[in-house]
Amino acid sequence: MTFQQVLDMVRDTANAVNPTGTFIHGRNSDAANASGAPYPRIHVYPFTQDRDPSDTFKRTSQLLFSFVEIDAGDQDLAKREVIIAAMDALCDDFIEQIVTDYEHDVEFTAIRSEPQYQILEGVSGYSLSITIKSQVGC
Repeated sequence: MTFQQVLDMVRDTANAVNPTGTFIHGRNSDAANASGAPYPRIHVYPFTQDRDPSDTFKRTSQLLFSFVEIDAGDQDLAKREVIIAAMDALCDDFIEQIVTDYEHDVEFTAIRSEPQYQILEGVSGYSLSITIKSQVGC
C-alpha cells in the first residue's frame, strides 16, 4: 500500500469505531491545533514506510497511535482509571475493525498497546503501535 492508502485505511477505521470523536494525522502540534475538535481522539503520528530492496512493491509501515480522552489532571485515580479503560476499549475496537476489514490486504506483523498518561497535555489514554506489511497496488 502507498502512504495515502495506509493513511486512508487508518482514517476509515478510526471514523468507523469513533464516529463522534476526531481523527488526527500528524505531529503533536497538529493535534494541539485541533483544540476545539471533539474527544475521544485517535491520532496517528507521521509514519515511515520501509521498502523491500528485493521487491520495491512490498512495503512495511510502522504506525504509532494515541487514543485519548480529556483528563482534568486533578489527580483523581478513579477518574483516570475510567478514562484509561475506555481508551483501552476504543483501542481494542480499532484493532478488531482494522484486522477484520484489511486481513486480506495487509499482514499485521506486530501489535502492541500500553497506557498513556499525558496529564500536562490534559489527556490520558492508550497508545498503539502497529507494523504492517503490504504490497503497492492492493
